Amino acid sequence: MEKALSVFVDESGDTGYSGDTSKYYIVSFIFHNQQDDISSQLDKVKNELPFHVGPIIRKEEPYYDMDIKDRAKLLRKILVWFTILPTKTKSFIYTKREVDFDHRKLLMRLARDIFNFLDKYKDYFMSFDKIIVYYDRGQQVVEKALLQSFGIIGFNVEFKDDVKAEKYRLFQLTDFVCTLKLIETKMNNHELSNSEAIFFNDPISFKNYFLKALKKKELK
Repeated sequence: MEKALSVFVDESGDTGYSGDTSKYYIVSFIFHNQQDDISSQLDKVKNELPFHVGPIIRKEEPYYDMDIKDRAKLLRKILVWFTILPTKTKSFIYTKREVDFDHRKLLMRLARDIFNFLDKYKDYFMSFDKIIVYYDRGQQVVEKALLQSFGIIGFNVEFKDDVKAEKYRLFQLTDFVCTLKLIETKMNNHELSNSEAIFFNDPISFKNYFLKALKKKELK
């Protein structure tokens, strides 16, 4: 039986540099060995709305009718579900100042960092017959960095077509990881928005509950 690794990728931020654009750029990965059956875990959330953490925090559709207690409860449920899955994560975090507000430098930095990470864990990735990358092609910087880094290192890689968040729970979890890393970064720099500060009004609890769980799943 072919041994395959699923790699789900999502980003937080944009490549704009003026006006109301993001200060940070984060790319997160979730890795799942397809030999690890997660069908029973998927059944546990099959009736839930698609997970989209930003709208949960900001009380946007489709969570507009939920009060903050119910939205917080949903986010904790996502976290618990995340912790029981046989998956690993990795995130790359940048400020636009680091790359001189230049999307080409961001691309080069991201491609280099992904390549170095893949090279560090080369034996692990080479243990799979095939690596399947799930990315929705939302931003060219990420797509090009993935193509360059995975292509240069020479794994047997397939890029999945027509990837949509609502189709894949693990893709939705990558958004979850991205958002937690963004909240952590903004919290450390005292930059939370009003809605984020209200939702995560207990930084110690956030660090002890969310960030500790996330750290246990990270490939260093």
